[in-house]
Amino acid sequence: MRKLYTVAFPSLGEEDARIIAGIRARHDRQVSVLGPHFTLLFACDAVDEAIYVDHVRTIAASTVSFPFTCLETEPDEGAARGVVYLVPDLGRNQLTTLHDRLYTGPMAPHLRHDVQFVAHMTVGHAADVDAAAALCDAINADGIDIAGTIDALVVGCVEHGRFVELARFALRH
Repeated sequence: MRKLYTVAFPSLGEEDARIIAGIRARHDRQVSVLGPHFTLLFACDAVDEAIYVDHVRTIAASTVSFPFTCLETEPDEGAARGVVYLVPDLGRNQLTTLHDRLYTGPMAPHLRHDVQFVAHMTVGHAADVDAAAALCDAINADGIDIAGTIDALVVGCVEHGRFVELARFALRH
């Protein structure tokens, strides 16, 4: 079975999309895999694909689209790796709630309890946590004010080094 993911690609204005693309082009080694996104369900191949997709469809149908803002980058301090995140201020609770709702029903057994979920968009990688913190300081010094909306959930998998969209479900307006 394929490893499935559920992500939310943010709807962004042209300037915000350009800013994120510029940061990622310089600092994100996974920029070619998929565009800016919030991952909500992580790499699962233990649930039948039709059941997985139907579960995401059900959650999307009962979720209202919402705005988010990201005002700074933060290093991933939960791991000894140098990852740089855009972490939402506005919209953080909605993304966390959406993650929690997605990990119910058939997905409940696959929730990792050893890692705390932090809603984020990865925008960079560095050699280690200290280098990531320095990169965050440099990016934040230029000022970050990213705003967008979350209006769909996308189920996909990674094939040949690229994210392949398998299903897209609009959130309610």
